[in-house]
Amino acid sequence: MVTTVAEVAASDIKALEAFCDRWQQAWNEHDGDAAAALCAEDLVYDEPALGETAHGPDSIRDFVTRMAHAFPDYSFTRMGLYGEATRRAVLVAWRFSGTLAGTDQRVEFHGDDRLELGEDGLIHAYRCLYDYRYVLSQLKRADTGQ
Repeated sequence: MVTTVAEVAASDIKALEAFCDRWQQAWNEHDGDAAAALCAEDLVYDEPALGETAHGPDSIRDFVTRMAHAFPDYSFTRMGLYGEATRRAVLVAWRFSGTLAGTDQRVEFHGDDRLELGEDGLIHAYRCLYDYRYVLSQLKRADTGQ
């Protein structure tokens, strides 16, 4: 049986989609253990907006927990999924929405996650990008009633 490049690419994309479905489900269920289970022990997690670089699956577990405390109703909606042709990596475009705990301050914004997967099928590098100033501006507007 001969496998074409298109067939290989289609199967890789389907595998990446399935993986990203599990990633999104873990976050939307606020399940830090499930998110951490998708990460390799040598994970490097970088979130420039917060000035954070963390390591290992425990950092993801902790971040999911902190997010759930800060925004108890948060959810992510996947807006797009873009596979890299030269390596096993994917860019996930998303929309976040949630209400800041103890307030009626609703926050909505877009961002991108870049996930690099190893041969083991786990995330080894995770970079989360969004405009933190825009998030803060929403909270300030809500705080001043604008």
